[in-house]
Amino acid sequence: MKKPEISTTQLMLMAVGSSLVFPYTFMPILHTPNANQDVWFVLLLSFVYILIINAPILFLINKFRGFTVNQVVETIIGKYFGKPAILMFVVYFLFCSISCSLITTHFMNAFLFSGKPIWLLMLFLVVPTAYAAYKGAGTIGRLSLFVVPFMLLTILLFLFFGINNMDISLLQPVLTDSTFLDLNISAFLTASRYSEILIFFVFSYYLSKKSSINKTYALAVCIFGIFYMLILVPTLLVLDVDFAKISWNPYYVYTRQVNILSFLERLQSINTLAWFPVNILKLTMYSFMTSRILSLLFKTKSHKPFVIPNASIVFIACLVPLFYNSGTIDLLSSYRVFPWVVLPVIFVVPCILVAVYFIRRKKLKPLIKKTQMTAKSEDA
Repeated sequence: MKKPEISTTQLMLMAVGSSLVFPYTFMPILHTPNANQDVWFVLLLSFVYILIINAPILFLINKFRGFTVNQVVETIIGKYFGKPAILMFVVYFLFCSISCSLITTHFMNAFLFSGKPIWLLMLFLVVPTAYAAYKGAGTIGRLSLFVVPFMLLTILLFLFFGINNMDISLLQPVLTDSTFLDLNISAFLTASRYSEILIFFVFSYYLSKKSSINKTYALAVCIFGIFYMLILVPTLLVLDVDFAKISWNPYYVYTRQVNILSFLERLQSINTLAWFPVNILKLTMYSFMTSRILSLLFKTKSHKPFVIPNASIVFIACLVPLFYNSGTIDLLSSYRVFPWVVLPVIFVVPCILVAVYFIRRKKLKPLIKKTQMTAKSEDA
């Protein structure tokens, strides 16, 4: 069967939606060290680090255009060393699936369906996630066209109707309570959470050859930055940084303060309507990427046989009492754990691959051409 194609718009929205889920849910930037009224500047500075951290994978995507993740890794370092490196991506995607599921169910249990059994909440996540992942990359791309623009629209809506409640003095004094080192540490930890470059790494295989990876990536990062700022700043201007830091979901709390014309209230329900489908989209992408890489590793005809086992692992792990408690969830999502799980996968391993590529590039050119010719014949 001919592989499905996704558009640059779909890929961009997939990355934007996935990257905004955490700010929309619990705003991790407020929990970095020395977070204060200058976190808006930390966010701006973090994009410098995002570009640096993402550079190795972006280089590999451009150099090995049309390759799968497995082909990129095995072409550079061979099958013997490639398989452990590929398994690192699988383990990381499973970690993200479990962590995101825990955070999502925790929010649902705290704010939406208090007292409901965890297995029931997990079914609301696992079933649609597995179904969409089973359908494949084309379905995931089309799903992003519906759910992500609605989420972006809600951010603009809450910004516009929350202006009357904002107090600009809550961001003052500006850049006086933070040292240069504090700002950079917080910016680095914030940037280390941005792992959506892996979405480009996996799904760029399904883009048409004429599409520009760099432009799509730049647009995704810019839109993410703009809308992250539109989430962060209004929250600070209404709640104040001290209250926002102790709120598990500060943006949701902010949306509860918003009303239209002084009589349309409880608009936080719109927040939930946008938040849940994008969470499903994020979990679906992780499920598909795990299944896709495993199918290539074990040379099966399709990713589909791995979808249900992947969903079962996530479902069972989230029911383990050790994992599903507020202390574990807070630890997994904190700067003490999450960035240090992300960095080896999105920066350290890709840096090693890039270094080996430059050492072996003369020998790799024939292999790259051969793989590209094989891919073209398969597409035809």
